[in-house]
Amino acid sequence: MFPPTRPYIGQLRRHIALLHEAVRSLLETAREYVSIRHVYLDRGFYQVHVVAELEQVGVDYIVRARPGSGMKGRLSAGAETVTDEYTMRRKRKPTASVDVTVFAVPHRTIEDEHVWFVTSLDVDPATAKAYAAVFRRRWGIETSYRQIGDFLPRTSSPTFSVRLFYFLFAVSLYNLWVLANVLASADTVPKTPLISTRIFRRFVPSTDYG
Repeated sequence: MFPPTRPYIGQLRRHIALLHEAVRSLLETAREYVSIRHVYLDRGFYQVHVVAELEQVGVDYIVRARPGSGMKGRLSAGAETVTDEYTMRRKRKPTASVDVTVFAVPHRTIEDEHVWFVTSLDVDPATAKAYAAVFRRRWGIETSYRQIGDFLPRTSSPTFSVRLFYFLFAVSLYNLWVLANVLASADTVPKTPLISTRIFRRFVPSTDYG
């Protein structure tokens, strides 16, 4: 196996720097408008530099982890949940380390599998599943973006203003779709939409552009 080349190492360092700088920028901007209690991040942000940035900013977090052998070794045979202290480390440059709490809960659909997280919160076996359930609620964000795509017009235009307008128009249609489902469900947000995006789009008139 060949060692990493210098261009690759330089690219990796830039990626790490950009990622944790983006996290800080987003948090600083969000704090101008809302009070942040907890931050939930998926596995793409499971990096020691990102977690160290969260610690430095002073916000509580739960990050989905990519467990290695050192982390999995904390799970005894037959255990349903695990909570333990853990130190995230990066030995290659740029080096970093941060102390966190790691916890794992059984996977909802895959037998004998666990879902792993690192957090700054105080977690015990009694609260681990509750925190995991709260984390799962963030998937509504991913679902929303996918459903916005159902209303997004297709365009090959490279003009930013055109593409931005199309996206904002799709968001408006998505909001109308959500409102239609709320009204159809006695003013409550249903777990499963009564009106699908496919059916809702039938009420949106098509327009031919000359």
